[in-house]
Amino acid sequence: ITAGGKREIDIKRYAKVEKVPGGEITDSQVLNGTMVNKDIIHARSRREIRNPRVILLDCPMEYKKGESQLNVELTSEDDFEKLLKLEEE
Repeated sequence: ITAGGKREIDIKRYAKVEKVPGGEITDSQVLNGTMVNKDIIHARSRREIRNPRVILLDCPMEYKKGESQLNVELTSEDDFEKLLKLEEE
């Protein structure tokens, strides 16, 4: 609270100004909610998604094949041949 009795807040805690290249200053607008800016990968990809479902993660999201998670220790040629037979099945 200031000397004049007014309450001051740090607007940077509640709002963020994001500069996006292109357009004119008159194209600027205030959004109520969250904006996600994503690069377009394919020319036919949608440019705008209304009411999207968004998940926020605090960990990496990776896809790993089951084959790459297998650790095998081979001690003989017979072990290698057994492994090849198991993969064929």
